[in-house]
Amino acid sequence: MPYQKANRAWKELRDFRSERERCKQYVFGTQPDCYEEGLTDGEMKARYGQKPLRNNILRRIVRNVTGLYRARYKVPLATAHEYRTGKHKDRLRRINDLRREVFLANRMEELLPRMLEEYLISGLAVAKIRTAGHLPDTESRQRVRISSVTPDNFFFHSDGYDPRGWDIDLIGEVHNLSPGNLIASFCTTPAELEEIERIYGTSPATPCRVTEVWERTTDLTALIHDRRNALLKRLPASEYLKTRADKDASGDVHVSITGESSWVCSWYAADGTLLRRDAPAQTHPYVMKAYPFIDGEIHSYISDLLDQQNYVNHLITLYDYIMRASAKGVLLIPDESIPRGIRPEEIAETWAKFNGVIPYRALPGVPAPTQVSSNSTNIGITELLQIQMKLLEDISGVSPTLQGKLETANASGNLFARQNEAAVTSLLDVLRSFDSFTETIARRLQA
Repeated sequence: MPYQKANRAWKELRDFRSERERCKQYVFGTQPDCYEEGLTDGEMKARYGQKPLRNNILRRIVRNVTGLYRARYKVPLATAHEYRTGKHKDRLRRINDLRREVFLANRMEELLPRMLEEYLISGLAVAKIRTAGHLPDTESRQRVRISSVTPDNFFFHSDGYDPRGWDIDLIGEVHNLSPGNLIASFCTTPAELEEIERIYGTSPATPCRVTEVWERTTDLTALIHDRRNALLKRLPASEYLKTRADKDASGDVHVSITGESSWVCSWYAADGTLLRRDAPAQTHPYVMKAYPFIDGEIHSYISDLLDQQNYVNHLITLYDYIMRASAKGVLLIPDESIPRGIRPEEIAETWAKFNGVIPYRALPGVPAPTQVSSNSTNIGITELLQIQMKLLEDISGVSPTLQGKLETANASGNLFARQNEAAVTSLLDVLRSFDSFTETIARRLQA
């Protein structure tokens, strides 16, 4: 059953979705593992007197790579290598005109950079292409609609490990529809409306989940060539095997069995009920690109930088703790001076506050609480920070030259151009990989 197969594919991507969420939190500032594993911000504040410091370097790196892509963005046009010249020149011109029109109508100059951000964070970019026949009436003036698909709602199944995705045999996504859109899309009779109300309830308070599943099917076809009567007939292989005659074995009738692949789209409700099955199509509407997709695994560009980001946060927080401790020092208080009912932990928590007041019992012969402080010593945190920042630049490929910074004030323009070209080389793999994703979208558009 396609639904059970889609459910397995969804579960197989559980680890990917978890890693994507973690990378997204790092890029957009949450950074949950920034100091000590297993401690919440509240526990960190109670133990050290303040929350851990976070310095978001990953967001700057993503912006730089996205800016580099915007600077070199252009509509992927067809070339003479893809389509023969001569009498096909008019077709080549029509295809390029269509690509420009569709890319402009769908504002791809804005959509693609956002999809590149997703590609850098999660390692998976997915686009969905719908033609005019599959669009609502309000969008019928637009010949092709291209939209991005969040990997959180996307799944696919492949028995192989082709990085181009040519061996995928099942693909789809999960939709969260409002009750009105659900009824408008899948109800044409009172019986279908009753079935929808049975599955989702008469007035659902949450969005209704519907799963769109595209599965590759292979149909065996019998091509029958009757040379005697000059007839060519195509039948399903199963139908031919039931009705074939003995004369087919003669030399006058030639029969060949071939397999033809097609894609069938099925829509399932939240409980697995089949809502609708569309007519077979030549291909599914999705274009996906996974990075690097080695042995079927996805490892994003950002995931390589999380350890360095963690250590930078750890060093800066540690440096801040040392300065705070050096400024305020350590409090020495005799046991005899501690009031009854007050624990040492409460005194330590009050001492950590900048305006804390600690009551104590002054006794004859017992020294008063004293503060011991000393200047902080250089233990190499600055040097470690510089090493980590250098590692971030080397691993990410976003060097100061790529950010427009001159290493020396008297550097020539030619030297800067060569350094910038060398810096871009380290990012060519991820950028060219995303370019192939864009070109695949363009190839789906036929004049």
